[in-house]
Amino acid sequence: MIPRKGLRVATFRGIGIFLHWSWFFVFALLFWVVVQFFHENLASGPASYLPAALVTTFLFFLSVLLHELAHSLVANRNGVPINRITLFVFGGVAQMGKEITSPGVEFKMAVAGPLCSYVLCLLFGGLAYAAYVLGLETVSFGFTLLAAVNFGLGTFNLIPGFPLDGGRILRSLLWHHWGDLERSTRTAGRLGQGVGALLALGGAAMLLADLFHGAYDLLFSGSWFILIGTFLIQAAASSLRQARLRSALEGRRVEEILRPGTPAVDLSASLEEVYRVYLERAPGSVIPVLGQGKLAGEVRLSDLRKVRRDLWEETPVSSVAVPVRGWEACSPGQPLLEALALLEKSGREFLWVVEEGRLKGVILRSDVRRLAGK
Repeated sequence: MIPRKGLRVATFRGIGIFLHWSWFFVFALLFWVVVQFFHENLASGPASYLPAALVTTFLFFLSVLLHELAHSLVANRNGVPINRITLFVFGGVAQMGKEITSPGVEFKMAVAGPLCSYVLCLLFGGLAYAAYVLGLETVSFGFTLLAAVNFGLGTFNLIPGFPLDGGRILRSLLWHHWGDLERSTRTAGRLGQGVGALLALGGAAMLLADLFHGAYDLLFSGSWFILIGTFLIQAAASSLRQARLRSALEGRRVEEILRPGTPAVDLSASLEEVYRVYLERAPGSVIPVLGQGKLAGEVRLSDLRKVRRDLWEETPVSSVAVPVRGWEACSPGQPLLEALALLEKSGREFLWVVEEGRLKGVILRSDVRRLAGK
């Protein structure tokens, strides 16, 4: 349920900021909720509170982004690269380029987010008071909502259930005490599943209460609690699977599951030759392209189709080959855990295996999981 794709809207210190499609839905939903708060608590008309509600909603998501940026900046300073932050229906998620290496680093990363939210709570609280003193009732109310929401965001994330920040803090403390990352993850992950189950059950109880009373006041809250609870259960379960996978792959190398003899073409080969020999029979394939015996790029049928069909015979594959990015290849002696991280980052089902620039073969995601399951 954690998104991998989205619309890039900004970059901050090398960290890509993305919006998942579900963010637009939740933005509209939250804007409607904030409008109701303004309407029910203020005497001013729509011309006054609608723009204020829109700005308040935007600042709420900016608060979520700052919460994630706090995690990310601390991570980058401690040698854990953050590639991107994605805002989606359940808030925000920062995606790491490699695993955390020590409990101390995890503790600092986890604490940074809630601390940022509490600082924002104090900031918006101060602005709310200043606006109230100046007689700006609508502005003051918006800042008060933001202060309350940031307090709630920081406090909720401190619940000790993985993958919430509180669960990560707990895992770091257990990791430091036991010296066993997998055991610590299992404990924090199971607590996370328990927290998710309690939230989902609480939401179901709200819906039942509404049903019996016929008021439907808790319909939105109950449904949201069920969704968040389900998300936490699934995210915690995913973390437990990853912990077992890490344990199984500890000390294993890429060369153990290397598939050698990968068919390849030279940069000078024509598009017609590439199509006839490889892509006509397997149109979904990705073909490595070599230059002077070294991996120079890769090509798919979609790349060939960028050139008119009648020109394929005279067009070299070098004109459409796509360069292989660093996270799309690994080396034979590289730890499988690092290769798995590259697979997660690239979102692909395979990695090229390269040694001193020369293509040695390929590893498949399915082979990594099969080895871990032995």
